[in-house]
Amino acid sequence: MSLLAAGPELPPGVLPVPRASAPAQGAQQVEGAAAVAAVLPEVEQLAAALGQPLTARLPWWRARLSVQPAAAPWAVVLRDAGGRPRAAAVLVDEPSPTAPGACRTALASGGGGYLAGVAAASLPEAAEVGRAVAGGAPARGTRLELEDLPDEPATRALAAGAGAAVHALDPVPVVRRPTAGDPVELLSHGTRKTLRKSRNRLATDGLEARVGFTSDPADLEALLPHLETTYRDRDVAHGLPCALDTPAGRAGWLARARELSAAGALEVATLHLDGELAAYVLGVRDGDGYGVLEGRFSTRFARYAPGRLLEFGVLDRALRAEGVRFLDWMTGVAPETLLAADASRARVAVRLP
Repeated sequence: MSLLAAGPELPPGVLPVPRASAPAQGAQQVEGAAAVAAVLPEVEQLAAALGQPLTARLPWWRARLSVQPAAAPWAVVLRDAGGRPRAAAVLVDEPSPTAPGACRTALASGGGGYLAGVAAASLPEAAEVGRAVAGGAPARGTRLELEDLPDEPATRALAAGAGAAVHALDPVPVVRRPTAGDPVELLSHGTRKTLRKSRNRLATDGLEARVGFTSDPADLEALLPHLETTYRDRDVAHGLPCALDTPAGRAGWLARARELSAAGALEVATLHLDGELAAYVLGVRDGDGYGVLEGRFSTRFARYAPGRLLEFGVLDRALRAEGVRFLDWMTGVAPETLLAADASRARVAVRLP
């Protein structure tokens, strides 16, 4: 049985829905990079008011669209009679990973296991966006494949409007803030043993360990070359293809970090051993959650389990921070590979054949 089965799912954080000043009009289809960029700020206002995650908001859209051909992005926006957005989906056409030679329409938010989103102020408006997206994709010669959406009523309404099937995906594990006791008590006996062994080995070998946290964009820029080297290290060591090996993959990774940092949402945690970067974690503060965007370590220091050491430092600090209710691992990874998990967020995909 999954570790996550023991805990209830977290309810999605939703802010008060903007009120319509007039009945909604028909959905508007926006085509091309320049036109989509022009509507993003007002769509961001709607998404923020609805409590959409950062992975389904402006910094993420900008990073994703920055590496797409100019004709690939498009959007569907449903406005009220006063011109204010009531629902919207930001989309991109790209090669389908499941159908070689075919193209798909995907969401510009989420992707790669990160939570996506479609902003809609009501269920009927979510369904209307679904109808518009389902009509637009075939006209563009693409398959409709909207991945990594939260399993909630708005997503189900979107799928119903599109006439599409809903497919369950692996849930996203989270760790809830303990009501009493220290965060270390959330760890299994085996994980605590690993951390003790790591610290003992560092002491035996006489290595100086230094943990740092920064949210300064200038610090990020200085760290980026070292983060990139560490990101590549594991893939090179295991002979695996690396996402940063393609120009688009590297550009997208850099753009995402820079956009989140510029928005004041990104925190970089680092562990240096004798002055050399041994591990890093990119985290994002999002509402009452703290998300672990990614983490990597240098295989040269594998003897000291630097990734585990730093992840625990991040978890402990996050769950002690004022206003943080849970730590979100952000992607549907296997719970047995994590430090801890006691609840989950359900994810689905909405697809048309």
